[in-house]
Amino acid sequence: MSFEHVEIHSATITFDKHKTKEYRTDYNRPCDCQNCRNYYKHIAKNKELVEFLTGFGIDYNCTEEVFSWDLGNDEDALLHHEAYYGVFGKIEGEDFAFEKFDVKISFQKDASIPYDRTGEFFWICIEGNFPYILEEKRDWAVPFSQKMKLSNIISKMKAIFQKK
Repeated sequence: MSFEHVEIHSATITFDKHKTKEYRTDYNRPCDCQNCRNYYKHIAKNKELVEFLTGFGIDYNCTEEVFSWDLGNDEDALLHHEAYYGVFGKIEGEDFAFEKFDVKISFQKDASIPYDRTGEFFWICIEGNFPYILEEKRDWAVPFSQKMKLSNIISKMKAIFQKK
């Protein structure tokens, strides 16, 4: 194992770049959903951020999770994305976050460790608000109340419990 060290915001970070780079499971393979593809496309355009992540052995397309939500109700609304990348190593010091490369970058050491990993582990989270830039029609989430109406489940439930 070859550990690298870096100091960021008064924290000493020790990490195994090679192990992080080589680690792949079903949990961190690129996701093909529209929100993830939108996130990946934005990150690909941010060469300095890609270089920063690569320095830790991270492939920006291989997130553990991307959480996304619309910040408005129209096609021009921004999407808020939070992407989590796992790194084999440790942070000596407190968790911290900073703004750089037009995103918020957080280092989190006390987050839960995935069950299939042993040893020390921390997360790097990339967070930002991005426009929708894919060259395809944007999918909109269907609100739960609309889903209920579409499936007519309420009527079905009432029919089950009605006295005959």
